[in-house]
Amino acid sequence: MQKLPNNLPMLLDIRKEKNMLVQLPEEQTQEIQKMIATLIKDEIHHFKEDMGLDTPFLNKKQTCHYLGISHNTLDIWIAMGLPYIRVGKSIRFSKESIKQWMTRLEISA
Repeated sequence: MQKLPNNLPMLLDIRKEKNMLVQLPEEQTQEIQKMIATLIKDEIHHFKEDMGLDTPFLNKKQTCHYLGISHNTLDIWIAMGLPYIRVGKSIRFSKESIKQWMTRLEISA
C-alpha cells in the first residue's frame, strides 16, 4: 500500500481554498443556459418516452416498469388473463385495461 505524505491534509486544505472566477460575455452565458435547458428538456423527454408516461400504450419493458414487476411475472400475469394487444410480433398493453384488470382482482377487506 502506498504511504501518503504527512503534509497531505495541508495540501487538501490549500486546494479547497483556491477559487477561480470565470467571467463570460452575456451572450455566451445565455447560449450556455440555452444549451443546458435543451439538454435537460431532451433528457426529460427521453425518460418519459422510456417509461411510457406520455402514451396510453406500453411495450413489455415499460409495462414491467409501470407495474414494478419482472418480465417473468408479466408473462405469468398474461397467462392469468392480463389483456394485451398483438400487432404482428409486437405486444402492447393498454394502461386503462391494466387498471381494469387489476381492479377486478382487487380483494376487499
